[in-house]
Amino acid sequence: MIFIKIIISIVILFITSYIGIEMAGALKSREEILTDMITFLRLVQNEMMYMLNSLPTAYEMSRQRLNTELKNVLGAISLDMSKFGTGKVDASITNNINSIKSLNEYDKEIIISTLKNLGRSDLESQYNIIENGITIINKQIKEANEIKNKNSKVYKTIGVITGLMIVIIFI
Repeated sequence: MIFIKIIISIVILFITSYIGIEMAGALKSREEILTDMITFLRLVQNEMMYMLNSLPTAYEMSRQRLNTELKNVLGAISLDMSKFGTGKVDASITNNINSIKSLNEYDKEIIISTLKNLGRSDLESQYNIIENGITIINKQIKEANEIKNKNSKVYKTIGVITGLMIVIIFI
């Protein structure tokens, strides 16, 4: 009987610790996705400026260099943009960006607004839209980094402490 209690206690401790680690990982994921978005916007800007590619082609070429789930989301947007044109992808942009769970609502609004405004104006205005988006996202990255540094250890510790409390109650 003691042996079963010990095994169950260890399993509970591992599960709660894992939950804490996952919650801390979500904070890191937000920062990585925002950083990837800046990379994407810079690449799109370069594709349009130096390679003279159209917006759907610039999206497709730029998204290939990304490392997060943003790569697939932007791929879906790029595909819809190729099918329907840049003016008719607002719903696709909104739906695909909102599917990213790691971002908060303000992050999503910034990205959606930036992507929707691209393709609706001349080239010079698009560069300004990209620069403005990058500036705002950089502020969000700083905020995400502060939150991650502050709360990451807390989530891990709470996971372990919760597991210990459950084990103590269980015993």
